Amino acid sequence: MDDARLQPAGLNVIQLQRLEEHVRRGQLVGPDMLLQAAYEHLDEARTARNSFTEVELELAESIVHRLDRVVSEWDTFSPTQQAWLRGAMRYFSVSDDEVPDFVAGGFRDDLEVLNACLRYVRRDDLVLYA
Repeated sequence: MDDARLQPAGLNVIQLQRLEEHVRRGQLVGPDMLLQAAYEHLDEARTARNSFTEVELELAESIVHRLDRVVSEWDTFSPTQQAWLRGAMRYFSVSDDEVPDFVAGGFRDDLEVLNACLRYVRRDDLVLYA
């Protein structure tokens, strides 16, 4: 996945490496299971917000709503596009990524990864602005 034309653009090296790892690990996981994991992570964010007010819960909710929309349109994406979208869902569902999710700004890297993948699959209409 080293050819820049074959991967989402605009990510830093760490984000891209982690995303590629999530793509590899998620290739046999169905989109419904990945979406379920995203909703579970959102529930964890809601719980964390009780102790850590800096958790950006609204951003996490917006990300999950976009992921839900992607899954509802899953069959419109090519297998390569689906692979990157699987990676984005897995990236979101893991708390300890480039920036831990439950600190101030913790979902910003998740947003950057999702947006890069949405642009890659030519769904700029779903890109989120925070």
